[in-house]
Amino acid sequence: MNSNFSNIIEDVLKECKISQYKIIETGTVSCEMFFIKKALDLSRGKDVTHYTVTVYKDFEDNGKKYKGSSLVKIHPTMNRDEIKSAILDAALACNFIKNEYYEINVKNIKKKYPCQSNFKENDICHWMGDMSRALYKNDNKEKGWINSSEIFLNKTYTRIITSNGVDEYFEGYDAMIEFVTNWKEKEEIELYKSIKFSDFDENLISNASDEMLYLSEQRAKAYGSLNSGNYDVIFTGSPVETLLSYYYDKAKAESVYNGTSSLKLGDNVQGDNVTGDKISIILDPELKGSTLSTPCDSDGVLLKKTCLYESGILKSYIGDIRHSYYLGVEPTGNIMNYVVSPGSQSYNDLKNGKYVELTAFSDFQMDPITGDFGGEIRLGWYHDGNSTTPITGGSVSGNMKDFHSNMILSSEVQQINNFKGPKALKIFNVSIAGK
Repeated sequence: MNSNFSNIIEDVLKECKISQYKIIETGTVSCEMFFIKKALDLSRGKDVTHYTVTVYKDFEDNGKKYKGSSLVKIHPTMNRDEIKSAILDAALACNFIKNEYYEINVKNIKKKYPCQSNFKENDICHWMGDMSRALYKNDNKEKGWINSSEIFLNKTYTRIITSNGVDEYFEGYDAMIEFVTNWKEKEEIELYKSIKFSDFDENLISNASDEMLYLSEQRAKAYGSLNSGNYDVIFTGSPVETLLSYYYDKAKAESVYNGTSSLKLGDNVQGDNVTGDKISIILDPELKGSTLSTPCDSDGVLLKKTCLYESGILKSYIGDIRHSYYLGVEPTGNIMNYVVSPGSQSYNDLKNGKYVELTAFSDFQMDPITGDFGGEIRLGWYHDGNSTTPITGGSVSGNMKDFHSNMILSSEVQQINNFKGPKALKIFNVSIAGK
């Protein structure tokens, strides 16, 4: 951490008579490794520091109050005159940014937060070997293999300084592994996987590669697409997180203020006639394993566990200082981890009767404004009541508003970085476009 440079920036801000400001200093030390099959192809690292300064200015125009703000990046190689010039340009730009007025009421917090990750127990380069061994642990199949992989580990720190007496500092780690698995039957296919985490967990990594090798085998054996029609569908894996992110996004104070969400506190997001599982969500800023866990947000707001939904009822907005002020509610701060309560039935119980299970897509998307979702199917299974067949091709589409009153969540849970919730989600009479 280069505290001296942040202090120089703060001195220049005061010299320029800037009364409202925020300085964010971030530093990253990283290791990166790239493999072709099991052979190391390239390794590298970096050590970088970034500074961003936000300048605020209160002013009136035609009797209405505004808070202008302008962000500028300050490079560590800039001298004092260059810093001053950049800050004065930002201050001028504030006059043209007509944000509705709000108060920044986070004041006089001076704190250094402890790091929670087990990566802190050793040098980051030490962990690269552990992660690569875990990834390739189950790469021992006759017809399938990990074709390539990229492993990243960052040690980061963040310091937030404001004109209101805030000086907060915290460290963290974020790791990402991207890899491609191949499987060869009559033809050769490949699937891509990315996992993110902030704690070293050998089983998390080895299970991910093992699962992808299995899914690659199933994809290679898939016979084709279904006939077009409506089916009961079980989503598993990352599509579950994509679907349930709809509720997280609808609860953002910014979305409500901008009119892209009409939810009010006390509303039932699923409606009044819910026959399936009701949605309960907790915001957890300290979710273990998430790369987005943080003790405070970029405004310095101290984060704490918050009930977002209870049995479908909206209990709180996810709000930064600005948009919470507009809505007249206490800011939660930007908490990016969310935990969805498990459902009423086991994964096996969901697989009764005829159903389609979908787990891999070429691109599965959710529109947080409309609730529309869809994607091209790369791998799924069709169960006709007696036998199960792997399928590929075609697409699924729908709108969450049509299904969330009768949606069944599994009792088993999974974690995908900042999301922790049901492993599976079942909805009924869903449109699939196929043959």
